Amino acid sequence: MQHRQRPFVPGQQGMAAVAALLIVAVVSVMAAGILARQAARTDSAQAEQSRVQARWLLRGGLAWAQALLEREAQRDPATRLDGAWSQPVALRPGGRSRAQFGVYRGEIIDEQGKFNLRNLEWDGEVVVSEVEAFTRLCAMLGVPAASADAIMRRVLLAIASPQRAPRPDAQDPQTQARRQAEQQVRARLGLPASLPRPRAPFPRALEDLLAVEGVDAQVIARLKPYVTILPARTWLNANTTRAEVLAAWIPGYTLERARALLGQRDQGQWFVNRGDIMNRLQMPELRNERLPIGIQSNFFLVRGVVEHQGVVMIMAALLHDDKRTTPRVVWTREGA
Repeated sequence: MQHRQRPFVPGQQGMAAVAALLIVAVVSVMAAGILARQAARTDSAQAEQSRVQARWLLRGGLAWAQALLEREAQRDPATRLDGAWSQPVALRPGGRSRAQFGVYRGEIIDEQGKFNLRNLEWDGEVVVSEVEAFTRLCAMLGVPAASADAIMRRVLLAIASPQRAPRPDAQDPQTQARRQAEQQVRARLGLPASLPRPRAPFPRALEDLLAVEGVDAQVIARLKPYVTILPARTWLNANTTRAEVLAAWIPGYTLERARALLGQRDQGQWFVNRGDIMNRLQMPELRNERLPIGIQSNFFLVRGVVEHQGVVMIMAALLHDDKRTTPRVVWTREGA
């Protein structure tokens, strides 16, 4: 039986070659896609690993700050700028190379050397002297008065104030004068007669005020070295404050006198107690005043940054140091 030979069709071999090339191209594209996805997953896993390592290094830096502050409090409960806590630090875990784990760079900042916006309220009342001090400070720093008032209004609206009961001295002339001054401040700031409940979330840091009308990044940058927001009322630490804050804090004290006094302090003439502060202010009219100023601080801000294998992480944390136990973390905030 004879087999018939299939007739030759011109171009058939060319079509087969084209089909083979198409198959090779499709396979190549699929392989490239698989490799790209695998590489992306690998890069993602490596980036996540770097973030985890950076986060742990940031936590280690925070633990270092807590241990340092605890050790400093045991040595001397007073807080001064010549303390070990005030020196910036660079930490490398376990002595390993920077390529392996990066480097933690951090600093501790005494927040009680700044004007505390929480001091604007006390026992359900707006503290007129604090409002005036913050107004003076903003004027010195070039912050518009409208922005200063908006900041104070925002903070005061976030404070839960108890309902005030009538006081026995309500008819006293000094009490009436104080109440009248407070009412004028409330009217100026656009505040209601009482603040029984918070009208807004309480801000943790100055950056939380960026949503306030008239407050932008430039205003926050001007205020940041001089102003803070703490969860409790505090006194001012004369051993760590700046001249602008001291001059604003004390009525009638000029910026020039504040700079001269703190210049002596920074040359080693640290304040030893509150009486020493009052004497060196040379303002006899303040001797009977309950000026909230001292030499000890309980709130510190820890700021740290880690750069590791292309990942940069930043962390800020507020610590409360009671000078008896390990400082407690009040809040932490991480950023990219």
